[in-house]
Amino acid sequence: MNPLRPLLLRSATVLVALLCLGGLRAQDAQLTQFYAAAPHLNPAFAGGTLENRVAFHYRNQWPGLPGRFVSYGASYDVFIPKINSGIGVIFSSDEAGTGALGSSSFAFQYSYEVPINDKLSFRPGLQLGWSSRGLLNWQDLVFGDQINRGVTDGGASASLEGLANFQLVRNFFDVAAGGVLYGKKFWLGVSRRHLNTPSESLTDATTAPVPIWFSTHGGLRIPIEGGPTGIDQDVLIAAGYRTQGQFDQMDFGISIDSPFLTYGVSYRQILMKQAPDGAPNHDAVSLLLGLTEENFRIGYSYDITVSTLGW
Repeated sequence: MNPLRPLLLRSATVLVALLCLGGLRAQDAQLTQFYAAAPHLNPAFAGGTLENRVAFHYRNQWPGLPGRFVSYGASYDVFIPKINSGIGVIFSSDEAGTGALGSSSFAFQYSYEVPINDKLSFRPGLQLGWSSRGLLNWQDLVFGDQINRGVTDGGASASLEGLANFQLVRNFFDVAAGGVLYGKKFWLGVSRRHLNTPSESLTDATTAPVPIWFSTHGGLRIPIEGGPTGIDQDVLIAAGYRTQGQFDQMDFGISIDSPFLTYGVSYRQILMKQAPDGAPNHDAVSLLLGLTEENFRIGYSYDITVSTLGW
């Protein structure tokens, strides 16, 4: 037995405890196929395959509205057997609303695989990154006192002119951590972002800590030999819960994964702890379709809004 294994297991236990404790307090960008962008979900997934992995994602949320949200990202990760570790890099960017507010981040990831037995392993992960958030097209913002300057108090300057006192972009160091317990046919993980609670305020006069993002997620892969078509397939069941600030969300999906085609459906529920009484919390039903090949796969999902936003 590796003499370091007991120490690593104790360290992993402490890591999970730290992740699950503590108060949870803007939201980070979300993805419908959260499990398909594994390194973005949890740094413990860095090196989650035995080969080099490159992934890209793009999301255009509510494209029919003028205040849509556009997110995209990329990642690269690899497992290094000699040191029993995974390393990776991720990049993400998103624009919220009419392009007035944007954010981007770049981070390095490290994970270490701790074999528990022949069928079960635990992998803790750490992520260190650099992020920026700020106003993109601030000249396109329109404030009330620009429309009716006569109502400004004491003849004060318009709010737009006051932006000269703001930093249009705030850069900050960001820390995330996670852990995943997995076997050949299942995985269960937790992760937290913004552990150092950096400030994203655009002025030095105030502080605005980024709320800690917490997620717990899991999946089960059920192989079906032959199946109705005579082709071996896998049924993939995935679920995730995440919370940040005043909001929390639940995702649940099921898909069929064959050697050539992936298809499925998922459901998303926005729980909103502080939503007005009686407000519906159903968000969207999503349809998934993808093409698979031995070393390549591409997927597309479409959200059907079932909340009042789609009425």
